[in-house]
Amino acid sequence: MRLLGSAPGGYAELRFKGLMRGLAWAWLLPSVVAAAALLLQNLLQTQTMGDGALMLWTLSYLVLISPALSWLSLVLAAPLVAALMERGWFGWIPALALGMVVGGLLAYLTGVDLAISFGAAQLLILRGALGRACPQAFA
Repeated sequence: MRLLGSAPGGYAELRFKGLMRGLAWAWLLPSVVAAAALLLQNLLQTQTMGDGALMLWTLSYLVLISPALSWLSLVLAAPLVAALMERGWFGWIPALALGMVVGGLLAYLTGVDLAISFGAAQLLILRGALGRACPQAFA
């Protein structure tokens, strides 16, 4: 596990199709996890258990609809991810930093400060998905 770097020329290993597959995973995976969490919460009737459970239920609904709101961050980050991978600088820390920068830009444009943390989480999911799809690009 490399925190700062990836393999130089990693984008040539991954290619456009692999990047698009990783972007799709990063875009849809939070909704799948949130749908499973909401199903479990509805089965256990956690909405009536107090404020903490109600906040978790609300967060799950927010993450469930996140693909409708977060596609722009992936569109903005995709060319930067490709450039960082080609130069060998797409480790976990640069992915987190890029997610925060793109999320910060979207927070400035939309006025929603939560976009910073969602951008960071989404780019970390993308880094994980790309690492599983093409491990030789990160060796």
